[in-house]
Amino acid sequence: MSTAKTKTFSHIKFGFRGEGILYKLNGKEYELWSTYVGGVRIHLDDLTKTNLNESQKTKMFAEIVQFVNLKDNEKPIICYNSDYQDAELWKRLSTQFSSEIESVEISNIEQDNINLYKNMSEDLKTGLAEINIRGLKIKSVKDLDKHWNKIKFTKNDSNIKISIWDKLKAKLS
Repeated sequence: MSTAKTKTFSHIKFGFRGEGILYKLNGKEYELWSTYVGGVRIHLDDLTKTNLNESQKTKMFAEIVQFVNLKDNEKPIICYNSDYQDAELWKRLSTQFSSEIESVEISNIEQDNINLYKNMSEDLKTGLAEINIRGLKIKSVKDLDKHWNKIKFTKNDSNIKISIWDKLKAKLS
């Protein structure tokens, strides 16, 4: 990326190992979850939990898409949950910026819970994982079933995402 392009987006950067996108706005730093699985995936649901207005979210969306296009020379995959507050905004912006976006992946709470349960139970079945979430230590699928209603995603509260690093720390503890 040229110096001129870098200066344009000096307030945006990828996090450690390219996971996460850090965006500075008005002296505050916001982090969006992003991964690289078959392309740069930007998960927008973290912005729902902020006090940003629609104009600020629109600016962030546009600039992050442009940043990824310039930095990695590829179009990002936009991901959001249709049950969350800003879903209509993300849908509208994804359409508006469709020429700069590879694709859009829309999930919902029910599907997210199915995926979360499946991933957590697979990790627990190995016997090597312990998942610490919301103050609960889950060591088996039986524990997962017992505490599932306290862990699962709900419409009013997006869950804490569990990273591979959280899993590794739990194994080493």
